[in-house]
Amino acid sequence: MNGVYLGASWWAVANGLAAGVMALIGALQPLFTALIVVLILRGPISRRTVLGLVIGFAGVALVLSPRLAGVGIEGLPALPIALGLFSILALTVGTMVQKSSLATADLRAAGAVQHLGAAIVAGTLAITVGTLQWDNAPALWFALIWSAGALSLGGTALFVWMIRHGDVTRITALMLLVPPAAALQAYVFFGETLTAAQLAGFVVTLAGVSMVQGVRLSRKS
Repeated sequence: MNGVYLGASWWAVANGLAAGVMALIGALQPLFTALIVVLILRGPISRRTVLGLVIGFAGVALVLSPRLAGVGIEGLPALPIALGLFSILALTVGTMVQKSSLATADLRAAGAVQHLGAAIVAGTLAITVGTLQWDNAPALWFALIWSAGALSLGGTALFVWMIRHGDVTRITALMLLVPPAAALQAYVFFGETLTAAQLAGFVVTLAGVSMVQGVRLSRKS
């Protein structure tokens, strides 16, 4: 989930894959999860859930439309695209593993083993395809602390805990909210504009995720 997913996706972006395209590929993860549940695990998924995932993905595409406007299909690099898809597949498989017998293991111990494996993968990638250059700047230290502390330790631990105690399709559907949340943060903190298409994408994505979660609004509410 950390070593292969982050290593492959970040390498793909660093080597020519537009961040918007990578974010759109990332939105395929809930759909990949649903396919594995149906085709491999033979688990039931309602039509409402499938429709919600498709609607949510369409909403993400609207949110990312400004970033995708200048990207032509003919200009997409083949290898970064393949590694981007591979990274999402790795995240999906890693997510499904959390529903196996591993779910009974202590979350702290399992997290330690998982991050040790990620460190080995990342270290190998750094030696083989990296530059081994370290820019000793405050911004880099902040990015490292945020990535390791808030994302890898905090966010991943919370995600794994939710996967272990909930329905995997419903939990992964929440990943569709990441691009809209990122666009909103870019608007608040960096002054980026929000277009009408993006605002419509917020609503569409939220509607799709709500369908997957089984949220039903009463007339009074």
